[in-house]
Amino acid sequence: MQKKAFTIIEFLLAFVIISIALIGGSAFFYANAKNIVHSDITRLATWKAIEKIETLKATDYSQIPVGTTTENITMGNTQAQRITIVTEDTSVSLKTVNVQVVWNNSNISLSTMIAKQ
Repeated sequence: MQKKAFTIIEFLLAFVIISIALIGGSAFFYANAKNIVHSDITRLATWKAIEKIETLKATDYSQIPVGTTTENITMGNTQAQRITIVTEDTSVSLKTVNVQVVWNNSNISLSTMIAKQ
Protein backbone atom coordinates (compact mmCIF):
# COMPACT_ATOMS: atom_id res chain seq x y z
CA MET A 1 0.00 0.00 0.00
CA GLN A 2 1.37 3.40 -1.01
CA LYS A 3 0.94 6.42 1.25
CA LYS A 4 -0.01 9.72 -0.34
CA ALA A 5 1.62 12.75 1.32
CA PHE A 6 3.50 15.92 0.51
CA THR A 7 7.25 15.83 0.32
CA ILE A 8 9.30 18.41 2.16
CA ILE A 9 10.23 20.02 -1.17
CA GLU A 10 6.58 20.49 -2.13
CA PHE A 11 5.82 21.93 1.30
CA LEU A 12 8.72 24.40 1.14
CA LEU A 13 7.80 25.47 -2.38
CA ALA A 14 4.20 26.12 -1.35
CA PHE A 15 5.40 28.00 1.74
CA VAL A 16 7.68 30.26 -0.34
CA ILE A 17 4.91 31.04 -2.85
CA ILE A 18 2.41 31.90 -0.09
CA SER A 19 5.04 34.01 1.72
CA ILE A 20 5.77 36.03 -1.42
CA ALA A 21 2.05 36.61 -1.97
CA LEU A 22 1.54 37.77 1.63
CA ILE A 23 4.56 40.11 1.55
CA GLY A 24 3.39 41.61 -1.75
CA GLY A 25 -0.14 42.07 -0.43
CA SER A 26 1.02 43.70 2.79
CA ALA A 27 3.32 46.06 0.85
CA PHE A 28 0.36 47.07 -1.32
CA PHE A 29 -1.82 47.80 1.73
CA TYR A 30 0.98 49.76 3.45
CA ALA A 31 1.53 51.94 0.37
CA ASN A 32 -2.20 52.47 0.01
CA ALA A 33 -2.56 53.54 3.66
CA LYS A 34 0.37 55.95 3.27
CA ASN A 35 -1.23 57.50 0.17
CA ILE A 36 -4.56 57.92 1.97
CA VAL A 37 -2.87 59.79 4.83
CA HIS A 38 -0.99 62.04 2.39
CA SER A 39 -4.21 62.76 0.47
CA ASP A 40 -6.01 63.64 3.70
CA ILE A 41 -3.28 66.09 4.74
CA THR A 42 -3.24 67.63 1.26
CA ARG A 43 -7.02 68.11 1.45
CA LEU A 44 -6.70 69.80 4.85
CA ALA A 45 -3.89 72.03 3.55
CA THR A 46 -6.03 73.06 0.58
CA TRP A 47 -8.89 74.00 2.90
CA LYS A 48 -6.51 76.03 5.12
CA ALA A 49 -5.36 77.96 2.05
CA ILE A 50 -8.96 78.49 0.88
CA GLU A 51 -9.90 79.65 4.38
CA LYS A 52 -7.21 82.35 4.30
CA ILE A 53 -8.16 83.50 0.80
CA GLU A 54 -11.85 83.72 1.74
CA THR A 55 -10.98 85.69 4.88
CA LEU A 56 -8.99 88.19 2.81
CA LYS A 57 -11.76 88.43 0.19
CA ALA A 58 -14.23 89.29 2.97
CA THR A 59 -11.92 92.02 4.26
CA ASP A 60 -12.23 95.60 3.05
CA TYR A 61 -9.77 96.20 0.19
CA SER A 62 -7.92 98.95 2.05
CA GLN A 63 -7.47 96.69 5.11
CA ILE A 64 -5.74 93.85 3.22
CA PRO A 65 -2.07 94.12 4.24
CA VAL A 66 0.50 94.12 1.44
CA GLY A 67 3.54 91.95 2.15
CA THR A 68 4.32 88.50 3.48
CA THR A 69 2.87 86.94 6.61
CA THR A 70 3.64 83.51 8.04
CA GLU A 71 1.42 81.58 10.44
CA ASN A 72 1.96 78.28 12.20
CA ILE A 73 -1.13 76.11 11.76
CA THR A 74 -2.25 72.59 12.65
CA MET A 75 -3.86 70.21 10.18
CA GLY A 76 -5.08 67.20 12.10
CA ASN A 77 -1.90 65.97 13.82
CA THR A 78 0.42 67.71 11.38
CA GLN A 79 2.13 71.04 12.01
CA ALA A 80 2.46 73.37 9.01
CA GLN A 81 3.16 76.93 7.99
CA ARG A 82 0.74 79.08 6.00
CA ILE A 83 2.59 81.76 4.05
CA THR A 84 0.48 84.57 2.61
CA ILE A 85 1.99 86.94 0.04
CA VAL A 86 -0.04 89.97 -1.01
CA THR A 87 1.17 92.27 -3.79
CA GLU A 88 -0.61 95.32 -5.10
CA ASP A 89 -0.86 96.73 -8.61
CA THR A 90 -1.91 100.33 -7.95
CA SER A 91 -2.38 101.13 -11.63
CA VAL A 92 -5.49 98.94 -11.76
CA SER A 93 -6.38 98.76 -8.02
CA LEU A 94 -5.74 95.05 -7.83
CA LYS A 95 -4.15 92.93 -5.10
CA THR A 96 -2.76 89.50 -5.89
CA VAL A 97 -2.91 87.00 -3.04
CA ASN A 98 -0.79 83.84 -2.98
CA VAL A 99 -1.29 81.42 -0.07
CA GLN A 100 1.14 78.56 0.35
CA VAL A 101 0.79 75.83 2.98
CA VAL A 102 4.04 73.98 3.72
CA TRP A 103 4.34 70.78 5.80
CA ASN A 104 7.07 68.15 6.07
CA ASN A 105 8.42 67.98 2.49
CA SER A 106 5.15 68.90 0.78
CA ASN A 107 3.26 72.06 -0.07
CA ILE A 108 0.28 73.45 -1.91
CA SER A 109 -0.19 76.93 -3.30
CA LEU A 110 -3.32 78.85 -4.28
CA SER A 111 -3.61 82.31 -5.83
CA THR A 112 -6.37 84.80 -6.44
CA MET A 113 -6.80 88.46 -7.30
CA ILE A 114 -8.89 90.92 -5.33
CA ALA A 115 -10.10 94.10 -7.02
CA LYS A 116 -10.99 97.35 -5.33
CA GLN A 117 -14.74 97.91 -5.45
